[in-house]
Amino acid sequence: MKLTIAFKMSLGLLVMLLLMIVPGAGGLTGVRTMRGLTSALTDKHDVSRTIWTIKVAVIETSAALGDAVEIGTDGEIAMAHFWYSELEGRTENYKSMPAASNAELIQKLETSQLEFKNLYEEYRSKLQARTPINREEFENRTDEVVQDYTAVLDDLQKEVDKSMESALEEAGHTQTRTLSLMAGFTIATAILGVALAWWLISSVTRPVRHLVEVTDNISMGNLDMPIEVTSRDEIGELQESIERMRVSLKTAIERLKKQR
Repeated sequence: MKLTIAFKMSLGLLVMLLLMIVPGAGGLTGVRTMRGLTSALTDKHDVSRTIWTIKVAVIETSAALGDAVEIGTDGEIAMAHFWYSELEGRTENYKSMPAASNAELIQKLETSQLEFKNLYEEYRSKLQARTPINREEFENRTDEVVQDYTAVLDDLQKEVDKSMESALEEAGHTQTRTLSLMAGFTIATAILGVALAWWLISSVTRPVRHLVEVTDNISMGNLDMPIEVTSRDEIGELQESIERMRVSLKTAIERLKKQR
């Protein structure tokens, strides 16, 4: 294959372009990974916020139910029912979230939810029927159920926090890998660029200097220095042409000398 100067320069540019594309592709991969991690962190944040709202609803429902037991008015009963409805909705919303995937904790949450529901419905029925309620017994049972409920929510929150820490750590590692990759390829591109430039320049200037020396000798009548063809590009063609010229001149001069 004939390696012309234009081909060599195109090859060098192609290599340089590939070296620029590779870190760019690595950077895009890093960006996509970071985007996925950011989305995961957003989902985890939503789950964390939902768990917090469930905990608030548990506390507010138990407090409102306590007020209803103490005061016994329809307004207090309605307020307790409002907060219980909020609790049910927020809990179901949490269980439908993709990030809420721990089956064991979900089962514990459903158990606590059922226990709280049974407690709430029992005392709501008593309140609506105006049945006397033992205040001390109510407080003891409520405290126990609420503590179990909030303990499960705390465990869920800890798992979410752990997942968020893992995602943040992975984001840091991804950023470090991406920066290292881009820095490495930038350095490699610079080094190879210098090497390619030196190769291209030397592949042209070195044989040209030799040709200058040979043509100077020819101009001074020294036709005995042969020209070695060192490449297969345009410089090589020029070397072949000058070598043919040197041989032709030498032959013509020797023929003239013999005719004399």
